[in-house]
Amino acid sequence: MHRIGSLWCSHKTCSVEELEEIAERLNPEIFAEDPRVSGFAVINTCNRVEACISSENPGAVLEDVVNRLKLDKSGIFVGKDAVEHLMRVACGLEAMIVGEDQILGQIKKCYLESRKEGTIDGLLDLAFDRAIRAAKRARSETRINEGSVSIGSAAVELAEFITGGLEEKSILVIGAGEMGTLVARALSEKDLKAIFIANRTYERAKRLAEEVCGKAAKLDEKEKWLSICDIALSTTSAPHHILDYDLMTRIMAHRRNDNDLLIIDIANPKDVEERVGEIEGVELYDLDCLYGISEENLKKRLSEVSKVEGIIAEEIEVFKNILNRQRVERLIALIYKHESRISEEEKKRALSYIERGRDPKEVLEGFSQAVLSKTLHTPTKILRSYVEMMGKGSEDKDNDDNNNSDFIDFFIAEFEKVRGMGEEE
Repeated sequence: MHRIGSLWCSHKTCSVEELEEIAERLNPEIFAEDPRVSGFAVINTCNRVEACISSENPGAVLEDVVNRLKLDKSGIFVGKDAVEHLMRVACGLEAMIVGEDQILGQIKKCYLESRKEGTIDGLLDLAFDRAIRAAKRARSETRINEGSVSIGSAAVELAEFITGGLEEKSILVIGAGEMGTLVARALSEKDLKAIFIANRTYERAKRLAEEVCGKAAKLDEKEKWLSICDIALSTTSAPHHILDYDLMTRIMAHRRNDNDLLIIDIANPKDVEERVGEIEGVELYDLDCLYGISEENLKKRLSEVSKVEGIIAEEIEVFKNILNRQRVERLIALIYKHESRISEEEKKRALSYIERGRDPKEVLEGFSQAVLSKTLHTPTKILRSYVEMMGKGSEDKDNDDNNNSDFIDFFIAEFEKVRGMGEEE
C-alpha cells in the first residue's frame, strides 16, 4: 500500500478557473514519461483534478510534479492515506455537496479508460476496485446520497412532492443558464409528458432542449406555454420580474389546463412577483422554501458521514489483507521454485554418484540432507538478517505499512536478491 500516492487539487483550495488551468498542465503524459511510475490514472472533473500513481517512492515523484508545475494549492497523500482519500472521494465525502452521486460515475469512467489504455498496474487496479466497492456500499448501506441538497434538485423534489409525482406532467423551465441546466437535467430523469425550455437566447434554449429531449421556446412566447403547463420553474438572472401579477392574471384567465399551475421561483433576485401567489389556481414557492429543504437534507446526509467512514475503514482492511495474501502467495511460490531447483540439482548429483558405484542408501541420505539444508539456507539467512535489522531499532515499527507487509516485502526482496546472485551455499 505504501507504493500508492495521490496528488489532489479541488474546490476546497482552487477556483473553477484555476482547476481548468491545472487540468491542462497535469496531463497523463507527465506520468507516462516518468520511469519511476509503474501505473497512473488522472481524474478530471469540474470540482477536482487528481492523479493516482503507483511507484516505489510515490511521494518523491509527486513532489517533483508539484514543484515542476508550481501547484501551490495542491495536496499529496501517500500509502494508506492515499487509498483512504480515493475512497472518500468515491463515496462523496470530499464533494462540494456531501454524498453527491456524480463523482462515482466519473471515477468509474476514469478507472475503465485507464484499464483500457493500460496505464494502471495491478496495485492501482485493486485500489480503484475497492474504492468503487466502498462507494456502492455507502449508497446501499447508508443514506449519504438521499435527499436533494442543491437548490436545483430541491426544486425538482419539491415539485414532485407537491404534485404527488411528475409522471405525465408538462413542465416549463424558464432560463437555460447554469441553474436552468441543472433543473432541466434533473427533470430529464423523470417520466414527464413534456419539458419546454424557454430562454431569451433561443439557440441556448435549443441546445439544452436537445440535451434533455425537450422542446425549445422563445421567452416572449412564455404565455403560450404557461397556459398549458402543470409546472413552471423560473431560473433566470434577470434584474426584473419575468412573471408579474398582470401577466399571470391574464394567463390564468385563458388557461387551457384544468390543473392548478405550480410555479417555483429559484431566481435571485426573484423572477416572479410575490402577488402572483394570490391569483386563484396558482401555487407559488420561492427560494426560502428550497433552502429549508436543502438544509434539512444536508443535515440528514451529514449524520451518515460516520457510517460511511466506518465502511471505508473496513474496506481499507480488506485491501490490506488482499495485498498481504498476494505477497504471501508470491513468497510461497518463490520458496517452492527455490526448493524445486535445488531438488533437481541434487537429484542429478545423486544419480551421478550412483552411476559411479556409490552405495544408493548413502547417496539417498546425502540427497535428503542436501535438499533440506540448501532449501532452508536462504530463508534462514534472510530471517536472521531481518532480526538483526529490527534489533538495531526502527522509527517506523508502529506504522501500519511497516509491520506485517514490510516483513513480507523485505523477505521477497532479499530472497530474489540472494537467488539472483546465485548464492546457494
